Amino acid sequence: MEQHIDDMREGIESKKRAIARGDMPMDAIPMAKAEIDKEEARLNAILESKPKLSPQEKDMIANIHKELGEKISESMFTYDEMHKGFADPHKEVNRMMKPIIKIDKATAEICEENGIKVERSRNTLLLTRNAASKMYKIIGRYLGENGNVEQLRRRGLSHSTEAINR
Repeated sequence: MEQHIDDMREGIESKKRAIARGDMPMDAIPMAKAEIDKEEARLNAILESKPKLSPQEKDMIANIHKELGEKISESMFTYDEMHKGFADPHKEVNRMMKPIIKIDKATAEICEENGIKVERSRNTLLLTRNAASKMYKIIGRYLGENGNVEQLRRRGLSHSTEAINR
């Protein structure tokens, strides 16, 4: 939630500048200072809540991020299929909403720790594409990478679509 954190920082700094410039009435200054202290404490709590991972844990998270990206990409229609109208909207919704992405136990644990629902079917752990995308974005944020799932979409037509067009 980088935007919210930036907004909080700007709000705190704005109040401090208003007090320093004398733009605020004298009777409102004590209340503004109390708000600043409260907001700074909340901002610090948010910043400190970010987990501190060891290098091995970061590598594991990076591998999960890469694997999720590949699986999400496989489940998406290609760019050309989408723009040329070959993609079936019903299939697209099913891919988004039904659990179709297989994950391992470590990925499932991380998903559940982050509030993402993991489906269990016999001995298989599954995510919906929407859930996988959310996890991909969370991990991407932590790693400082772009979390835009659309960048995973492949270009060109799939083999099945090319055969239909011939």
